[in-house]
Amino acid sequence: MSFDPNESSYLLSRRPSQTILDNPIGSFKGPNSLHNFASSFTRAQFFNASKIDNNIHKKRSFFVDGQSSQRDGADFNEDETFDPEYMVPSVRGERLSSVVHDLHNRNQLFMNHPSNDLDSAVMSPNNEVFYHDDIINSINDSRSRQGSTVGVGGIPIGASRKRARLQPSFSSLRSSISLATTASQVLLKKIEDGEGNIVTVLAGQSTSPQTIFNSVNVLIGVGLLALPVGLMKAGWILGIPILLACGLVTYWTAKLLSKAMDVDSTIMTYADLGYAAYGSTAKLIISLLFSIDLMGAGVSLIILFSDSLSGVFSDNDTTTKLITFCILTPFTFLPLSILSIFSLFGIMSTITITILVMVCGLIKQTSPGSLVEIMPTNLWPTSLPNLLIAVGILMAPFGGHAIFPNLKSDMRHPEKFTKSLKYTYAITLATDTSMAVIGFLMFGAKCSNEITNTLLDTKGYPSWCYPLISGLICIIPLAKTPLNAKPIISALDVLLGVANADAAGSSPSTSSFMGSKIGGWITTTTRFLIRVGVNAIFVGLAIVFPEFEKIIGILGASICFIICIILPGLFYLRLCGNKIPFWERTVVSFVVLVSCILAILASWAVIVY
Repeated sequence: MSFDPNESSYLLSRRPSQTILDNPIGSFKGPNSLHNFASSFTRAQFFNASKIDNNIHKKRSFFVDGQSSQRDGADFNEDETFDPEYMVPSVRGERLSSVVHDLHNRNQLFMNHPSNDLDSAVMSPNNEVFYHDDIINSINDSRSRQGSTVGVGGIPIGASRKRARLQPSFSSLRSSISLATTASQVLLKKIEDGEGNIVTVLAGQSTSPQTIFNSVNVLIGVGLLALPVGLMKAGWILGIPILLACGLVTYWTAKLLSKAMDVDSTIMTYADLGYAAYGSTAKLIISLLFSIDLMGAGVSLIILFSDSLSGVFSDNDTTTKLITFCILTPFTFLPLSILSIFSLFGIMSTITITILVMVCGLIKQTSPGSLVEIMPTNLWPTSLPNLLIAVGILMAPFGGHAIFPNLKSDMRHPEKFTKSLKYTYAITLATDTSMAVIGFLMFGAKCSNEITNTLLDTKGYPSWCYPLISGLICIIPLAKTPLNAKPIISALDVLLGVANADAAGSSPSTSSFMGSKIGGWITTTTRFLIRVGVNAIFVGLAIVFPEFEKIIGILGASICFIICIILPGLFYLRLCGNKIPFWERTVVSFVVLVSCILAILASWAVIVY
């Protein structure tokens, strides 16, 4: 990775292996090695699992400004406090600068920095390697100094330890670093923001191919299974152009997001863009939109899973969904590092299903469900409401903008993000168009709900097709549902005050051991109920709204239009207003206005009809 000479960075890494046999599979050299691909993919899942930013009034998501402040009569420089597992700030966590300072004292890693100034010690321009075991030992050492009177930078430990208490999230640094699909390093760098403040941000590590892979994984989801229904409702004449227009417009607005981020190099997330453009109110609205989006995605996955198991456990749809709840809920308790692996299986299953649907169509010689003898299709929509519903369904697969800022920030060369988008949307648009056309030709007017459900209800395919498709469909909710639930669960943990309760319970000031045990039980029970409750809400909504294409339609008509077109356009106009020529400002404003109208009309059609 190349760095600006004025920027300094440091690397947290495992101690390198001494022999070839000690190296894990895929750890061969090269930026696009299997090891680095796995690392990049896992970081993308971390970004996806931390969509909702609970720090509404905080200017940035990944750090705090390094401004000097007074605490107990001592000046000190507030350093970043972030959770290395979820890549979001800890409310109260061990300051990374403290750990590095301990390393400085114990191992003399900063020989080029004889000064005792903490800020210069933390950010060494030589990119020293901090070994994993040394970091863990330093954290343990900092735990054992509870009785000390002087801390980092001359701050009394008793005064600072309350605020900088070690959190479970940070104490799990060993597992966080090692389980990030062998991603054993976290790279940070100091830069200057637009206001002249020196701040610390995550340094990008992903290459263009890795970013393309992560972006395609974000975009290709279960929404493509409803595309044949969308094409059927719109007809050939309007359906194909609408699908292509949705892809091209969202590609354009993704580029606008990238340009808006370039205004301030400290912007790393979608929420950061909202705060930079319109303040904390925009950040709150974005969090609410993301919550609704995640809720809708969770409901669609429950419907998909239960439809694939229809008739296996029960012929009753509600009973099947309740069984689905029992199957999927335990996965919510798995750590994010394991869920990341399941997510990889999910994208592989989605692509395999797309290929398998085409294979089934070629195998079957007679309609319905055949590409050899196609079904009758319609050129035009049968009604205006159907056309509006189709707009929402055809828009739904392009809702990846919420993660795009994170993916750009994670690039080694962020200036290549726009070029990466070309390949991302070419792959996505080709896949989505293929699924829409193949499904419509195979089933025509018989298209309903997801294409796989229609295929499973159609007789005449080889016997091996049905269990294979059902199995592949089941993998997708198993992989995606817990990841969709994670941000909601994290937000509820913070809202109900159990996100950092473990650290509070371990405080020396706890009145009694019994009180600590009771508090621990309450915290554990609350967390358990939150995780079960989120899945219960998914299932309850899936029972009330059992139509897959309706859920996908409302997500596309409302959430995707807002997140993927309207807000990116507004952010671009707000942050880049002085640099935008009049004609471009007019075009962006027109697209935003048209999108607002379409979002309202399409949402109305999906809800009413």
